[in-house]
Amino acid sequence: MKSKRGAMATERDEAPDDARAEQGAARSESEPGAGASGEGSTAGGADEEIARLRAREEELLRAVAELSNVLRRRKTEAEQSMRYAQEPIIRELLPVLDDFDRALAAMPGHAGDPVRAGIELVRDRLMQILSKEGVAPINPEGQPFDHNVHDAIGQRVAPPGIQPGTVLEVAQRGYRMGDRILRHAKVVVAGAPPNTTAAPSMEGNVPRPPDTIPPPLDERDR
Repeated sequence: MKSKRGAMATERDEAPDDARAEQGAARSESEPGAGASGEGSTAGGADEEIARLRAREEELLRAVAELSNVLRRRKTEAEQSMRYAQEPIIRELLPVLDDFDRALAAMPGHAGDPVRAGIELVRDRLMQILSKEGVAPINPEGQPFDHNVHDAIGQRVAPPGIQPGTVLEVAQRGYRMGDRILRHAKVVVAGAPPNTTAAPSMEGNVPRPPDTIPPPLDERDR
C-alpha cells in the first residue's frame, strides 16, 4: 500500500513540471521573433566589425604606400647629392678651360710647335677628367637660339641663307653636367634684316590738273 501511495505522489509531483515545460514550449512557439531578433543583432554586429577591419586595412595600406614614397624620394635625393657633389669644384675649373681656349686661339698654328702641343695636351686631359663626371661642352654655333641653354649677348643681321634667330658666333662656350646647366653659352644671334621702304607707286592716282594763271582782276574788284 505504501509503495502505491508513493508512486502516486511522485506522479503528482512530476505533473506540474511537465505542464510548465509544455507552457514554455507553447510560449516559445507563440513568440517566433525572439530568436530571429537575436540572430539579426549578431549578424549586424559582425558586419560592423568587418567594416571596421576593412577601414583599418585601408589606413594601413595608405601608410605603407606613403612610407614607400618617402623612402624612394630620399633615395633619389641621396643619389643626386652624390652625383652633383663635385659641381662647385667643376664650376671653378670652367674659367681654366676658358684660359686654355684663349691661349690656343692667340698662338700661331704651327704644326710642330711644342708649346702649343703641350697646352693642347693639358687641356684635353682636363676635359677628359671632367667628362668622366658627366660634363659636356655646349657649342651651339649654327643652331637655333634656345634661351634655356644660350645667353644672347649681341645681334647681327642674318647673312644670306641664314634664318633669323640662328646662333652666328659663340663668344663663350657653355657647359652642362648631366641634366643641369653649369653655364649658359654666350652667343651672338642673327637678327632680321632691316625693313626697306619701297618707292611710292603712282598707279591709281588721279592726275593733278595743270596749274592755271588766274585772270586779271577787274577794275571794279580792285
